[in-house]
Amino acid sequence: MEITVLDIQILKALHREAREVSNLIKEMTAPYKALQQATKWLDQQEACQLLNISKRTLQTYRAKGILGATQINRKTYFRLSEVELLMQGERPLKKQKK
Repeated sequence: MEITVLDIQILKALHREAREVSNLIKEMTAPYKALQQATKWLDQQEACQLLNISKRTLQTYRAKGILGATQINRKTYFRLSEVELLMQGERPLKKQKK
C-alpha cells in the first residue's frame, strides 16, 4: 500500500481550482437550463407506449408530418408536448419550411 502526502497549501490550491472550474461550468450551462427543463424528449419506445401504437405507426406519423421528430446519432426523439397533443386528439402544428 502506497501513502501519498500532500502539503496543505497544495491541497487548498487544488480545492480552490476545482471550485473555480465548477463555477465556470455552472455559468456556461445556466442559459441552457430553462431550455432543458422546458423541452422534455421521448425516445421511440416511450412515444409508442404513451400513444399505444406500434413503431411502424409512429414512423407513418413522422412520414405524414403528424408528429415531428428530431434525430440524433441515428436515434429518434419526440417532444413530450407534441405527443400529449396527439393523445388529446389534436394535431401538433406543422412548421413551415423555408
